[in-house]
This record gives sequence, structure tokens and C-alpha cells, in this order.
Amino acid sequence: MKNVLGSTLLASLLWFLVSPPAHAVDIEPMRLEQSLRAGTTYSGSFELTNMSSFFAEIAIATDEYRYIFSEGTIPPPEGVKALPSCRTWLTFEKTNANLNPGESCTVNFLIKVPADAREEHLCAVLFDEKRGHEEAPPASEAGSVRVHLTPRVSIPVYISIQEAQKIAAEITAVEVSAGPKKQSADFNITVKNTGTVHIRPLGTLVIFDEKGEVAKNIPTGKPLPIFAGYSEVIPVGCPSLGAGTYTAVVTMELSRDTIIQKKIGFVKKGGKTE
Repeated sequence: MKNVLGSTLLASLLWFLVSPPAHAVDIEPMRLEQSLRAGTTYSGSFELTNMSSFFAEIAIATDEYRYIFSEGTIPPPEGVKALPSCRTWLTFEKTNANLNPGESCTVNFLIKVPADAREEHLCAVLFDEKRGHEEAPPASEAGSVRVHLTPRVSIPVYISIQEAQKIAAEITAVEVSAGPKKQSADFNITVKNTGTVHIRPLGTLVIFDEKGEVAKNIPTGKPLPIFAGYSEVIPVGCPSLGAGTYTAVVTMELSRDTIIQKKIGFVKKGGKTE
């Protein structure tokens, strides 16, 4: 039994060591965000580098944006709906790239913005890898199943219209409750996007004691994109906070020029907050 288990673990380790990476090709940039004027054409490029030890063929195409929402996402009153697509705005100089190991190439593209565009538009650029060394082995017996996996990288594209762009949000609530441990506290910060483009607010939660001195300074982390009209509940944990009267100040940076804040007071008594 021990020999069988040891052989299995060794085989698994060897497979892990010799198996190819999930993605052979490194792509830059990994996200495309542009603020463009309506009726204009923008040129850009992706840089592809084959980081593997084998030949890779890359197929390039546009597709619809892949929405990802968290447990804390609150949709607008009208519900979840897809934002306008800019899939047809993008055209590529080439839709295939062949890369030998260590080789790089540039994929140029154009974005043609319609003259009547106003809302933020989204789409995705897909890079599918076809690996030259992966040939399906012959079926050993009737009824066998072959599974071929095609590594895919999806690059999100966000295009806002300069004339209609508005970056704005508000912190609608800061709620505090007792954490899982007696000396801990949990905060839920609700941020609502009141602008016209998506935001990724990055901020801090600063807790002051009764004397006005900083008791805790905790980063809030950066959430997934919060789209116009949506709200996001951002959880922040404070692992150790003794009993006392406190003031919590939340500061969120929406852009280099836009910062929002909210302040609350609370009392912590042992394992309770109020």
C-alpha cells in the first residue's frame, strides 16, 4: 500500500513538473481602458511573447465582455443588464500569430468610435492558443473519450466617451459588527457609483480612539469594477480592537482627482459593537 501511494505521489509530482504552463504566451497589456472622443479613431497594440519551450499559434478575436459580480454587488433598481458593446469598434491588423519559443510579436489594432457614442462601452479580446506539440493520441479502445483543452486569455476592454465621462460615487453606508473573535470587528462599506463610467475605488479604513489617536489603519483592497448605477459592499476585517469608543473614517480614491469620505462613530463592548 505504501509503495502504491508513493508511486502515485511521485507520478503526480512528475506530471506537475513536466506539464506545460496554463498559458504559453504572455500578453501586454492585460486590460485595455481608454477615454476617447466620439467620432475618432484610436490606434494601439498588444505585445505577445511565447514564454514556453514549444511553438504556439495564437488566434485573436473580439467577443462580448465577461461580467463578474461578487457577493457584495448590488444592481440598480432596474436590475442587471449588459452595457453597450464595442466589439464591432475593434479591428486587428492580423487575427493569427505564430510564435516560436522565446519569440515576440506586435498585434496592432484600431478602435473606431461612432460619432453618436455616449455611454461607456465594453467588450473582450480573446487570445486562443493552439500548441504545435499537442497531437491527440490514437484511441486505444472503442468508446474512449479525448479531451482537448485550448488555453484562452480574455482581455477586458473599457471605452468611455470623453464628452460624457463623469467619475463620481458616494459611500452610502459604513456598518460595523462584532467579528468572529472577541477582540475583532467587521466593517461593511457600501459604495454606489453615481457617475457614467466604471470605478475601482481603492481606500483605507482609519479607526481613531477617544483621544483622536489612530488605533488602526486598514487598506480596503480594490474591488471588481463597479459599473454606473451599481453599488458594492466592500468587507473589511479588523482582527484586534479592544473595548472603547471609536470613530471610523473611510477614504476612497476614485481617480487622481476624486476622493470620497464617510465618518461614523461606534462603541465596542467586549464582543459587541453599537
